[in-house]
Amino acid sequence: MTRVKKIKLILDDEIEFPIIGISSALSDYRLAWELNTHLDWSFQKGEDCFNLPNKNKDLMAYEYYIHENEDDFSKFFLVKNKQKASTLFIQNEKLDFFLILRENYAYTSEDLILELRKVNGVVAVFSFTSKNFEFSEYLND
Repeated sequence: MTRVKKIKLILDDEIEFPIIGISSALSDYRLAWELNTHLDWSFQKGEDCFNLPNKNKDLMAYEYYIHENEDDFSKFFLVKNKQKASTLFIQNEKLDFFLILRENYAYTSEDLILELRKVNGVVAVFSFTSKNFEFSEYLND
C-alpha cells in the first residue's frame, strides 16, 4: 500500500501592488485635476481618511483622492506625502505624492510612468511596490 503524501498549502494574505512616487510642486487637488485631464481619469477627494501610522507609530488621518473605473477594473489612490505636519513615508520624504495602484488591470507600470512624466507639473516619477512601505497593510480596502 502506498503512503499518501501530505502537501501543506501556505497562503500569503498580503497582495503586492505598485506604488508610484511623484515629485511635484502642485497642490493635491491641482495634481488630481492634471491627472484627470491628461489621463482621462476621475480622481475625486475621498470621503474618509486613511488612518496610517506616523514615525512615532501613532495613527494619523491622511486625506486622499480616489479614482475608480469599473470598465477597466482600476482603483487608484493619490496621497500627499506630507500632511498635517507628518510625513507618510520618511525614507522618501522628498517625494510629494504617492499614486497607489491598488487595483490595476489597465496599465503596465512602465507605460504609466512614461505617461505620468508627460503630465504638467510632474517633475519626477519613481516606481515602488507595496513591500517597500510599512503602511501598505493599511491599504487593503
